[in-house]
Amino acid sequence: MTRRHKFAHFGVFLTVTARILCCPGVVIAQAPNNDPEVRIVEPIITEETMPNEPGDWDLRLSGSYGWRGTEGSGFLPREQLFFGIAKRWGGEVEVPMAFAKQETNRYGVGDISATVKYLVRKPSARMPGFVLGLETTFPSGNADKGLGEGVFEAAPFVAVVHASRRVVLQGNFGYSAVHRIRETDARNQIFYNGAIAFPLERLKTCLVWEINGTHAQNENRAAFSPGLKYNLTPERYLAIAFPIGLNSQTPRLGIVFQLQIALRSANQDNGRAK
Repeated sequence: MTRRHKFAHFGVFLTVTARILCCPGVVIAQAPNNDPEVRIVEPIITEETMPNEPGDWDLRLSGSYGWRGTEGSGFLPREQLFFGIAKRWGGEVEVPMAFAKQETNRYGVGDISATVKYLVRKPSARMPGFVLGLETTFPSGNADKGLGEGVFEAAPFVAVVHASRRVVLQGNFGYSAVHRIRETDARNQIFYNGAIAFPLERLKTCLVWEINGTHAQNENRAAFSPGLKYNLTPERYLAIAFPIGLNSQTPRLGIVFQLQIALRSANQDNGRAK
């Protein structure tokens, strides 16, 4: 495929995605939802499914480290800000503040990303919820120092969540299209994520199992991540997860620490459990 054709396909892809996000009712008909609201336990590694309500602001700090052979790498820390934009619309900004490679010990700001989500259908006790989203990543990190990928990225996705009293199921599926501004190994890829959570309300704890993976030409990655979330208060939690690589192209073992704080809440009882 020529470079001109790649640009044309990338432009068409972004146009179609924008059309879906701007007019989701044309794409997916919304069924009436008179069921009572359910409590959603958000996963640890998988992208948060539900957009924030207007007036809700949450800050998440994450640190991760992974080992692949004798080489280790990590993000310390990684900041995510979640906020409501309008009814059914939510946004997210992610800033990996430091990226370290074991051999070079280089630190700095990584590639910043921004995400917008639209709640197509609210989850209920009988029906799952559906969300459409678009994540964009910008080459803010210095790729020459290994602090970024050196690409612009657009990743539309669809997410589903279903919750009952004892278990919460959710996941997303999407396609990441990249535009290179320098020579890099980054390429277009399909990504998928799934999570199952078991709330233990008496212990203020939640067990979380996650599957995260990507599929690209000549490269497939997949990891299984058992984790644990503990609610310090209704507005903040601590979490830890242990990603385990399921193939040779994935880091064989990792660890993720996470702290999330509700900075502001328009409604303390909005049906979401952080």
